[in-house]
Amino acid sequence: MRSLSSSSGGLYISAPGKIILFGEHAVVYGRTAVAGSIDLRTYVSLFTSADGRIYLSLPALGVEKTWLLKDLLRAGERLSEYTVDDGSPPSLELLVPIARKLSGSCEDQCGVQHLAILAFWYLLLGVVQRKKDILAVKVTIRFKLPSCVGLGSSGAYCVCVAAALLQTAGLIPAPSIPVNDEGSLTWEDHHLDMIRKWSAAAESLIHGRASGLDAAVCTYGGVACFKPGTCIQHLRNLPDLRVILVNSRVERNTSRMVQTVKERLKKFPDVVESIFNAIDAISRDAARILHRPPEENGGDERVSNGGNSNNSVITACADGEHQSLQDLCRINNQLLIALGVGHPKIDQICTLLARYGIHPKMTGAGGGGSVFAFLKPDTSATVLSMIKDELTKLDYELWQPPLGGPGVICHNSKPDLFVVPSTMIATPSDSSSHSTPSLYLHDKKITN
Repeated sequence: MRSLSSSSGGLYISAPGKIILFGEHAVVYGRTAVAGSIDLRTYVSLFTSADGRIYLSLPALGVEKTWLLKDLLRAGERLSEYTVDDGSPPSLELLVPIARKLSGSCEDQCGVQHLAILAFWYLLLGVVQRKKDILAVKVTIRFKLPSCVGLGSSGAYCVCVAAALLQTAGLIPAPSIPVNDEGSLTWEDHHLDMIRKWSAAAESLIHGRASGLDAAVCTYGGVACFKPGTCIQHLRNLPDLRVILVNSRVERNTSRMVQTVKERLKKFPDVVESIFNAIDAISRDAARILHRPPEENGGDERVSNGGNSNNSVITACADGEHQSLQDLCRINNQLLIALGVGHPKIDQICTLLARYGIHPKMTGAGGGGSVFAFLKPDTSATVLSMIKDELTKLDYELWQPPLGGPGVICHNSKPDLFVVPSTMIATPSDSSSHSTPSLYLHDKKITN
């Protein structure tokens, strides 16, 4: 067990949310997707516990759970009989039944709270299978990321927990790469890759079949091109893009939307495969616009605030390139509707923004959730205010988060969310009572 390293004696780790710019659903079937991190983060605090108990607190979900460390260690002894592949995440087939039993989560329980607990226990068991001297821990997760709207809340949760447990157990070292002026650090690429693999496996317990895209973006940050089975490509020399996010306030179920597409593929295989291929082409065209050699900009490499050790570079966005991105968004959105994951509220938002010459697309699983759009470079504050007023009257939320910021990081000091009383914590919105923290469902509090 490694010592904890923040100035306040605990371990504080955070990971960003994400927006899929192009390629959702198609990426599940091996096609290309482009996604970027957004600075709406999920935070975990981890302290060792001296009373032989494991604590998990997710106030936003109403979860306060405790378990005995001896039960985890006993499971670790049994798991030591199985061969471990250090290059792969823990076996879901082996660990999930044990995780269900020890966490108290039955197989037919699929509420978000139970799935979050199950993912936590999967990661715990993966650690104890490799390190038998793990200590009891107190883990608390807090969110600035809104819920069930396609912004990677589950991926960020799994990345934070995986990084915290892996470092605490000594399976990865303390981070050493500076990220910002506040003393935050991140890990070497091969350690980030381990975090990504473990968190992607854990996230699959929440969403069912997952592409791994969320885990990759939440781990590495920045803007990236991703295709299953290949190395993630970090896009550099990015155009200077402004984006807006609109929350439809329609909570969507990712696994249900994935199932909808699967059923449509089964019914119309040739048609849906053609749609996937078209989306793949859109993603690749978009990546070519977003990722350009520095020499195309006269060698100017001004570093942005993006990425961990793979900082992006900002360049000017030509009008033609911006228009191409808008066109690709519009086409991609229509193809997602053809896959059966649209929603009337999303249509209403798209129609409203189109009146301002802005062509958004849904981001994430669809069936509600959020849409994003690239803003024209000359979009004025007055126009943005008009758009916001119209959206607010229709009970939608508008955000302008930075795109392409850092991925998972370890904080040098206690983040504000762990200082402010939980009753004061709100999601990044206009203090709307409709906002809900990440992963929140209106279920009863879960306790022992």
